[in-house]
Amino acid sequence: MSILGDLPELPLFPLRVVLFPHMPLALHVFEPRYRDLVRDCQRAADRFGVVAIRNGFEVGGPAEPEAVGTEAIITKVDALPAGRFHLVVKGGRRFKIRELIRDRSYLRAEVEFLADQPPDPAAFILASEAKSALSRYTASLAGLTGRAASAIRLPTDPLLLSWVIASTLMVELSHQQRLLEQASVGSRLRLEIELLKREATLLDLEMANRLQVVPTYDRN
Repeated sequence: MSILGDLPELPLFPLRVVLFPHMPLALHVFEPRYRDLVRDCQRAADRFGVVAIRNGFEVGGPAEPEAVGTEAIITKVDALPAGRFHLVVKGGRRFKIRELIRDRSYLRAEVEFLADQPPDPAAFILASEAKSALSRYTASLAGLTGRAASAIRLPTDPLLLSWVIASTLMVELSHQQRLLEQASVGSRLRLEIELLKREATLLDLEMANRLQVVPTYDRN
């Protein structure tokens, strides 16, 4: 019995990925425990919690989840052969795990939903800087991969912009988790600007190394 009172409960899907609010995620569900989760969600609220794995395994073994995750709202479900599913979900509210529940084939948790703090005036200034940093990052990435940078219509709302940038950044899982856990829009945008500049510099260095002419020597 929970000692925390009447907190909402969510089934948990631990993954090696961070789901951000408002952002889509496609999932191929094949493990029996997560097929159970999807069937239970179809009978109930069509939502579960996606949490990044701190320790453990995505497939087969147990996984220790991070404390903060994101509600996943099922927007599309296709039943596949052998009981598998293909899901498309959209990130909903962030939550903090208060108590794990281990009474089914998959993890569940009592959670506390985390409210997003409204942007302050400084967040709009940071949003402008973040857009510039994102432009440089995507240009550097396009130069390295040889693919044209995709044209993204960026939102004007600093909060939504922070989630778009978080989902665009190709960084380590630990950095993605830090972005999810930031308590304010301003702190998230500051961290994103730092990561965008760092990644763009690394991409530019990699491009310079590729273009560097390696001298050859005539052995005759």
